Amino acid sequence: MKSLTFLFFFAVLLFSVSSGCINDNLREESPQPIISSVDVMTLSSDDDFELKVTVYVQNPQDTDTGSLSLKVKTRNPETNLIGAENVAEIGYLKAGTHTYKSMTFTVPKGGKQMIEAELFENDILTDSYSTPVQLVAESKDEEPSIMLTDLVIETKQVTNYGKDIIVDVSPGILNHGEELSKLTLVITAVSDPYTRYTGSTVLSNVEANRRTRGSLQMTVPADDEYQFEIAVQSEGDVLTSARSSDFIKLHDLKTDTPVTYVLIEEGAPVEEPVDETEEEEEEEPAPGFTSVMLALAAILAFGVLRRKNEK
Repeated sequence: MKSLTFLFFFAVLLFSVSSGCINDNLREESPQPIISSVDVMTLSSDDDFELKVTVYVQNPQDTDTGSLSLKVKTRNPETNLIGAENVAEIGYLKAGTHTYKSMTFTVPKGGKQMIEAELFENDILTDSYSTPVQLVAESKDEEPSIMLTDLVIETKQVTNYGKDIIVDVSPGILNHGEELSKLTLVITAVSDPYTRYTGSTVLSNVEANRRTRGSLQMTVPADDEYQFEIAVQSEGDVLTSARSSDFIKLHDLKTDTPVTYVLIEEGAPVEEPVDETEEEEEEEPAPGFTSVMLALAAILAFGVLRRKNEK
């Protein structure tokens, strides 16, 4: 009887030890490859976000790992839908070493996203890591809001025995955006398609939501007429441009008398003047048409009178 009791308790003890019920807290799990950290870099475009995810993997074991692979995906925490997924092979990792793997993929929509990384050894999941990110589109720099309003021309004096003339060209500038500095004002006097006189000056400061005037003094031949082209540039890029509406005969302007001209924004269509004489000519009847009508009317009247006389 004692032997049976001893065998019974021995079987229970053996079962408890083998199943881990005894000294379970003292028994350590065998180490395995782990994901130590995850870095996420984002780059926004017009509608999509490009994610560069770097996963750092560590092998704390005393032996080499099996074949390792990573699966990275983004998940919308509100809808639980997967936005993108990527898989990368790592290969074997030596004992006590670490490595990293980067992958890039596109997320079609911003907002809150959860980056989830899973580490597999021989296709068996060994570790997982998740981190939330907020995908926000980069704010684009506000484009300078510069407009050219009008053009003031003032002749100063005639030089070179009356052949040349010195003129002040002063375009009006409206800045309804942020304050700007170091803008370049470029003015070109065009007398014909092959003859152009260009000068430039620096606008040191254009205050926000203010009007100002640029000014440039030019020397050009006195007897020609000119159309002035104006451009405001920033670091070589043209912010706005316009041209005078008419060709200006500088020799006819009074000295030291400013005259204001209208500017046309570059690229705006030019309405050609309607030739009123052509319209009048079209409205007039063709030569001889009136005489023919009178002759036909007379013949018709003569026929009517003749029929009455016969009756």
